Amino acid sequence: MRNFLRAAIALVLLSIAAPALAQTNRLGGIVRDETGDTIRGVTVRAVFPDPQGSGRSLFTLTAASDDRGRFLLIINRGGEWFITFEAPGFSRMTLPVGIRLNAPAHNMEVKLDRNEHPEAFGALAGVNSKELSTQLSAAAELLDKGQYDQALEAYRQIKTTAPALSMVNLQIGNAYVGKKSYPEAEAAFQEVMKDNPEEPNGLFAMGALKEAQGRSAEAQTWYEKAAQADGNWTKPLMKLAAMASAGGDRAAATRHLTRVVEIDPKSQDGQQAATLLKGQ
Repeated sequence: MRNFLRAAIALVLLSIAAPALAQTNRLGGIVRDETGDTIRGVTVRAVFPDPQGSGRSLFTLTAASDDRGRFLLIINRGGEWFITFEAPGFSRMTLPVGIRLNAPAHNMEVKLDRNEHPEAFGALAGVNSKELSTQLSAAAELLDKGQYDQALEAYRQIKTTAPALSMVNLQIGNAYVGKKSYPEAEAAFQEVMKDNPEEPNGLFAMGALKEAQGRSAEAQTWYEKAAQADGNWTKPLMKLAAMASAGGDRAAATRHLTRVVEIDPKSQDGQQAATLLKGQ
């Protein structure tokens, strides 16, 4: 039975060894005013708070509505996000949204009320948001297809025109991992963690980078850091379970898998972990 567990977790390891973009969801929608007209240039900010209650944000994404009021965010973290909508002349609105990865796109229709006291423009107010949304979708598709050079060029262009987008360096690093250009990938992931050394996505990406280089001990350390930075993120725990099983540490593998099931039994990771635990 131990061999079954080890082999099964090895399969899971292969299934989650792709770059961080492999598991995503798209959060999009349209913003209107009280009359039903669409609003252009709304700053849309998605914040993933620390589930441990520290008060800090583990990850922040930013977009803006286009000339038809539409917006798009590509999210690679499951859980509860808080989405804030801001526009000059309108009251700010914040909504909680539960995101599941590899699930149907989450669509929203938001209505903002007018405010007599206009607020400042957001970080992307000067960007052509319609064009930016198109560029993000195209770049993500290139990365998904393994067209790494084209993806790099696309993300570099996005970084130039919209430096406020926090996902760009992570995706640039993922493209370099795909190309096996490891020093460049590490530099991109370090940039992700420049302002927050405990940024979980950057920590996990560094683990995946070290694993791709065959440096398992270092990879395990980075995955442990990612799991500590966000105690409710199942992805690094699944990696740690697979590595523990490969090293013959059945107790550690079981501990990590059990934690995954406790966090989110209905998620893809939770269901895989439950299946593996039943096979012990």
